[in-house]
Formats: sequence, C-alpha cells, structure tokens
Amino acid sequence: MENISALQFLETGTQFPKVYWKSRGSSVAFAGCGEGSHGGVSFGGQAFSPQACQGIWKSFPASFYFSPQALIQKAWSPDVLAFSLPRLLKRQDLPSKENWILQVKDATHKIGRKDFEKVVLARQTTLSFENSVDPYQILRMLNPLGKETSLFLLQINSETTFLGATPEKLFHRKNRALSSEALAGTKDLSDSWTSKEFAEITPVQTFLNDQFHLCCDTFKWLPPKEQTFGRLNHLYQGVEGVLKEGICDATLFTHLHPTPALGGFPHKEALHYISQMEPFHRGWYGGPFGLLSHTETDMAVAIRSALICGPQIHLFAGAGITSLSNPEKEWEELDKKIAYFLRFL
Repeated sequence: MENISALQFLETGTQFPKVYWKSRGSSVAFAGCGEGSHGGVSFGGQAFSPQACQGIWKSFPASFYFSPQALIQKAWSPDVLAFSLPRLLKRQDLPSKENWILQVKDATHKIGRKDFEKVVLARQTTLSFENSVDPYQILRMLNPLGKETSLFLLQINSETTFLGATPEKLFHRKNRALSSEALAGTKDLSDSWTSKEFAEITPVQTFLNDQFHLCCDTFKWLPPKEQTFGRLNHLYQGVEGVLKEGICDATLFTHLHPTPALGGFPHKEALHYISQMEPFHRGWYGGPFGLLSHTETDMAVAIRSALICGPQIHLFAGAGITSLSNPEKEWEELDKKIAYFLRFL
C-alpha cells in the first residue's frame, strides 16, 4: 500500500460502499472500501431533509455512516491530475431559467410581506453523456480545489456516486472544543460587496449565535473576513466554543443542520417554502458529510456537489434569496458555482 494513492486504492477496490474524505485545511486524505470495523472511525453523511431521498436519490438512505472494512490514509497534495470523460450530449436545468425567475420573484414577494427573512433556493443541472461517467475521473478533476475545500465522495454502487469539493464546514469537534462558521454571500473576485451579501450572512450569524448559546458553556466569534474559493469570494466569520456536558454529535446535528446558509431564516418557515416550491429533491445536496469518531468529528456541508448516475451527472447549486435579490443575477450566481465542473465538461 505504500506506493498507492488514496484515489488508486478506491479505483482498484471491489467492495462497496466506497468513501473518500479530505477535510478543508488538512493534508491527509482517507479512502475506504466495504462496511466493516476500523478503529471507531466512521465516514458518511445524511440528506438535506428526511424526505429528500426520492427520484434520482432513491439509492441513498436518509442517513448513512459506516466504518470501512479497508481504510487507508495518505498525504494529499493539490496536484493537477490527468482525467478523461465521455462526450457531453446535453444539459437540462430544473427549474428552467424562466421558472427560476418566477420562483425568485415569488420568494421576494413573500419576504416583502414578512413570511420569512431569507430562503435558499437551489437548481439541479443534469448533464447527459455518451457513456457512463467514471466518478474517479471527476474526483481527479476536482483535486486541485482541495487546497480551499473539503473533497468528498460516497459511492453506493458501481453506478451511483455522490461527490464534490465544498468550501463550507458545518462543524468541527475535537473532544469538547467546537467550531463552526457563517459562510454566505457570493461575488466575483473583482466586484465589491453590497448590502445584498450582508443581508445573506446576517441570519446565519444570528442562527449560530443562538445555537452556540444552547450547546456551549462559553464561545467567541472570530473577526469577520472574506474567504476566497476558486474564482469566488464569500463573507465568512468563524465561531469557537466549549461544549456543555451531555452535548453529543447527534445533538449538534439537530441544532446546526441546516443553517440559514442552506435553508433560510426563520428556519421552519424557509424549509417549508423550499419543500413546497423546489421542483426536485435535494437528496444529500446541502447535507452534512464527513468523519466521525469518539474524539473528533469533522463535518462539511455538501455543496458544490454532484450526483453521478451512470451516464448522467446531476449538479446542484443554491443562492440565498433576500428582499434585495435580482432573479437574473441569482441565476448567474448558480452558473458560477458549477463553473468548475462546466469548464471541463
């Protein structure tokens, strides 16, 4: 195993499920095959909501964490890796641009009448190819993004894989130390921040502040800053605390997922609107994904992600809708968030 990379280990493995995990900021990649028992470390994730795994997501349970039968960890580097893909035949967006514009206008109308303050609407972009897509070729394509993101993959069977390169963390727990982050607002590197982006991150900060009050004995906010991921900038502010006795990972999932960065604010009203209005099922898009153990749990938010089903890749992207949202600009933001996939495909 000394001379085999984590990717090569998965490519040659024959047992399912298979998992790949490289946390943002880490120089270590994990790769595992088959269900078994390996030192109390588990990998996996869960759906955006319990009802989300329908349609193209029918192979995925609402929640799935497993300890691999065979597990390796290797040093990771942001190398540009060679990859090859079949010929792209067509693209389909759900909702279409016309329906997206109507959806955003409806959301801003309801925000104007105070039904909720913010809602995150998403789009599913389906790319159809001439032949089945090899998920490890896509992971090779995404590899350079691992310097700024968490790289993840879960292959349920030979035809079905969920993967991505996400800039966002849900939480990190090391023993009783807890950290999370408010990440919202998107702009090009050359643009200036506007009040619209600050209107996106404020509900996330408010939500996390309330949840850390419930879960932690003490906590503090780090100075706000902007965070660069690829060709986009986001508003960012970290928060750190010390957990109260009796607060476990299961409690943290309940309190922290989904944040208003993926759902909206207030929580209940925004999620109800999403369930009523979106014309597709989010599945594991926007759900937690990562590593769990007794001493440490490291969970990303599975955005900038794709579901591979045979010859199709389903890409997912979302945009925070506030009273200041412009439907055309929000559509452009969705395209920017899947641009790394599209520029090669």
